[in-house]
Amino acid sequence: MDVNRRNLMKGALTGGTLLALGIPAGAFATPTRKVERFGLLLGNTPVDAAFAAGFRSAAQYSAKGSGAVAAGARDGHGSPQVIKLKGGLLSDYEIAARLLEKSRGTRWVAVMDDGSAAVFTELVRNAGARLLLLGSHVSSDHASTQGIFPDIPRLRHVWAAASPAHSAGGILASQLIGNQGSFSITENFFSAEHPATQAQIDSATTDGFAPGFLTYRLDGPDEIHLHCSGLSLSNGCESLGWSSAGRWAPVSQQAPLRGTVMGTGQPRSAGWVESVGYAVMAAALGMGALQESCSSRAFVHRSVAGNRGERIDVAKFTSFVIDI
Repeated sequence: MDVNRRNLMKGALTGGTLLALGIPAGAFATPTRKVERFGLLLGNTPVDAAFAAGFRSAAQYSAKGSGAVAAGARDGHGSPQVIKLKGGLLSDYEIAARLLEKSRGTRWVAVMDDGSAAVFTELVRNAGARLLLLGSHVSSDHASTQGIFPDIPRLRHVWAAASPAHSAGGILASQLIGNQGSFSITENFFSAEHPATQAQIDSATTDGFAPGFLTYRLDGPDEIHLHCSGLSLSNGCESLGWSSAGRWAPVSQQAPLRGTVMGTGQPRSAGWVESVGYAVMAAALGMGALQESCSSRAFVHRSVAGNRGERIDVAKFTSFVIDI
């Protein structure tokens, strides 16, 4: 993948939000910054309650002293602050702007609709805040995945992250793979700062660190990793709109049993939106597993039931993790 194409992908991640507003210099945070407090900003969307449940589950899990949490991330912060914009961001943007101005030293997790996300991105820019993670999440109903597009995953997630150190993709994949629905998760990293060492990556792969997935690597100026479950490399690339041409090399030799969870002991969420909330907060805490040194990666899972799996709610929303 050449640099121009990679930058275009990054700019188009959230339905054109970044592409329209531009990517300001220094927009993405340095992941090693010391965090004093955590907060949750709810943008008055239908998914607020489920997302918040996942957020709280991750916070509670980290508070128990999980070794996966970055040093100091869970110490002395108390309960995260939760702010709900009753009129949505488009109505309460002044409240959100003041909140950003007065909450220095806080790492905020936010969820909102796409329209509000465009405004919030501008507020983040004006406040001098820094992005750690920016995600677009969409589900489709059963009817829209039939006919000429029978193999499109019903759950699709695209993230841009400051670096693999605060990746949410592996966490979300581990939450979703035990369910019946198909999904795709794509991540693009702006920096390879503080990636896992090659020894850690090799050990993770050998030990089945991504249970249920076969892993492939495409070497080049921007290394890409693809994790496939229930479908071939070529089909996995096709479902993402990627080219299967090139020197793709298998990394893991055998896919472990499906339904196993990355990060033993982590709680399972009740629904897919709650799983996203859990994954985003876990990434904010630095709990991300499988911190591969790459510029882009994806997880693609096709259920044996196809798109006839569990019933899912149709939704579309944007997630953020920012430092003030």
